[in-house]
Amino acid sequence: MREIKNLDEIVGGTTLSGSIINAFTNILDLIINIGRGLGSSIRRISENKVCPLK
Repeated sequence: MREIKNLDEIVGGTTLSGSIINAFTNILDLIINIGRGLGSSIRRISENKVCPLK
C-alpha cells in the first residue's frame, strides 16, 4: 500500500451516495402515494361515493 502525502491524491467517493439518493426518492414516492390516497378518500367521502360495508 502506498502512502498518501496530500489529500489531493485521494480519488473517489461522493458526498451523496446512490443508496442515499434512492432512499430519498423512495420516501418522496411514499409521501406522494399517501397524499393521493388521502385526497381520493376525502373526495369520495365528500361526493358520497363510498361503497357500503356489508
